[in-house]
Amino acid sequence: MTTTQLNELTHRLATINDLSEGEIGQNRLVYSPTWIEAQKQVIQWALKLGLTVTVDDFGTAYMDVPGTDHPDQVIATGSHIDTVAQGGRFDGLYGVLGGMQAIENLLVTEGHPKETLRLISFSEEEGSRFPDTFTGSKHYTGAKINLAMTDPDGIHFDDARQTAVAQLNLPGVKHDLPDLPDTFTELHIEQGPRLIDHQLQIGLVTAIVGQRRFTITVKGIANHAGTTPMDERADALEMAVTLISQLRDQAHQLDSGLTFTVGEMHISPNTSNVIPGLVTFTIDTRSNDEQILDNFEQIIHQVVAQHQEPKITSTVNRWAKSDVTHLDDQLLAANQKTADKLGFSSTQLASGAGHDSQIMAKVTRTTMIFVPSIDGISHAPEENTGQVDLLHGVELLTESLHQQAY
Repeated sequence: MTTTQLNELTHRLATINDLSEGEIGQNRLVYSPTWIEAQKQVIQWALKLGLTVTVDDFGTAYMDVPGTDHPDQVIATGSHIDTVAQGGRFDGLYGVLGGMQAIENLLVTEGHPKETLRLISFSEEEGSRFPDTFTGSKHYTGAKINLAMTDPDGIHFDDARQTAVAQLNLPGVKHDLPDLPDTFTELHIEQGPRLIDHQLQIGLVTAIVGQRRFTITVKGIANHAGTTPMDERADALEMAVTLISQLRDQAHQLDSGLTFTVGEMHISPNTSNVIPGLVTFTIDTRSNDEQILDNFEQIIHQVVAQHQEPKITSTVNRWAKSDVTHLDDQLLAANQKTADKLGFSSTQLASGAGHDSQIMAKVTRTTMIFVPSIDGISHAPEENTGQVDLLHGVELLTESLHQQAY
């Protein structure tokens, strides 16, 4: 990969990230104005490179270089275009634009492939606006999606979807749902500290952890903070704190590898002189052992049930579930051989984050390539990866796609 190609990759990354200029971090929540502009820009770059572009009903973009010998055999790469609120500069986007750079590199050096090369920019992966994750790859693979779900402002998913996708009907863009590919490779930052801590250049992913997401709703009684005796209160926040503390302890006792995160909390009426009457908080829990996840879900229900009181009630709603996913052994072995040939220090590891690859792995042979995250930080404005590491990931992806499609 030349300096010119690296400059092109960093320029494209900066162009998309500049759409959130003046904000804290990146805010490409699915179907938002910033998301629309980002997906439009990716499509325009693909058209300029001569790729055939198709957009589906959910706004996922499929950008193809048709194969000369076996056009019906598709070798795909890509990732997602959306971010979490106040997210980082590389999560998802690097896989899309790194994939674009790899395909451009191959067109320049090798010409057209024998099998079709496809770049995919999935519409949504994060679950940061609507209470579901991976809706882009789920739609592509035929999974059922609740179109009636709403975001915190009460906007229906289906309304936001239709409004946004209509704006992607650019000249030269087809509207369809392409056939599934024969393989899928996702290039991604690690989002954790393992590669950077061990000074490794590449991570080759063996599996993706399973995860469950819950919302706990605690209903008490809002009342005056000064006139309500302590022993007569129905304080929803106090109960929420008790539940969080006990569940965290239970998670640690169950398995040291089980992660437990309370990432979102809402308190009502959220006023300094009023006892909270309603609290909701989320739980995100992950493991590479399906039985551990099942056991902890039972523990959540048990702990919540044990803390019901006459004036305080709590409920549990699991709104996201994904199973442990094992990726393709043959693609893993091939990428390991290629990484060794290129002289990259590497390791094989499981991903602690969810990815579109876990959805794609249900329908096609799938693999992932990680590059280091500085300080292991992700899902935050400080998320960063060095240019040399960005370069290494694209180089490995380029060679992997070359082996598969030429």
